[in-house]
Amino acid sequence: MRAREWAVAATYGDPTDYDVPALPTWRVERGEGGDIAFASADGDEPFIAAANPVRVRR
Repeated sequence: MRAREWAVAATYGDPTDYDVPALPTWRVERGEGGDIAFASADGDEPFIAAANPVRVRR
């Protein structure tokens, strides 16, 4: 639900003007084999990782 609120608020300006919190800044790491990991800040452990991500068509 938060993603929908942010998308609608961003359409009309800065989401924080509508009391929608700003999106967090994530650190993205990519490995040599194509793996990917997301962490919230430098030095933090990744909160989600994929060893073999694939592109999907929605």
